[in-house]
Amino acid sequence: MFALNPTIIEVDLQIKGTTESEDDSVSFLVAPLRRFATRFSHLFNCSYTSKLSTLEFTLGHIAFSVEATIFVRVVHGSWPDCYRGQFNAFITGFTDRCPMPVGNKLSTGTGRETILLLDSGGERLLVDGDSKIKFSRNIVSVECIGKLTVKVNVSEGETEIVEKAASFDASESGKSVDWIDVYFCKMEVTVFWSSISCY
Repeated sequence: MFALNPTIIEVDLQIKGTTESEDDSVSFLVAPLRRFATRFSHLFNCSYTSKLSTLEFTLGHIAFSVEATIFVRVVHGSWPDCYRGQFNAFITGFTDRCPMPVGNKLSTGTGRETILLLDSGGERLLVDGDSKIKFSRNIVSVECIGKLTVKVNVSEGETEIVEKAASFDASESGKSVDWIDVYFCKMEVTVFWSSISCY
């Protein structure tokens, strides 16, 4: 889609009322995403200003990508209710190591962007009957010569207790497994790989 067709962003930001008829529109936007023809992974950053708001939009164009489906399962111990859990994914690829020209600037890749998989906030971390943690999102795109890092941050209030990570080399198929130990529980991180794009 991204290589052949124009990309249109449509955003409708609303303040929710007590009933649907009381909803109020803060910002409505339909805009084309302007891009440069590139064979390298690149972040596109745009901002759109209306009377009431400014929308900042970031899109990661991942070249030669594979799909990573991420599952995390508690295999020993349990997650205490008092701890907040934040799970993030980071992807790095060719342009993170070797910046390449895209338009009138250098692409430095997508590695500095955080992809939020789950933030439990002040609520209990949800775990299903198979001890899998229920993520808000569990699929990301990774360059086929890139690397995926899954990071967990454990905190209590404003105090960070521990931060641990597991890293995986991308693959066109199959699965990768690693473990993250955060003292009170050990988690198995499984990534299933599949091909989605040749460009």
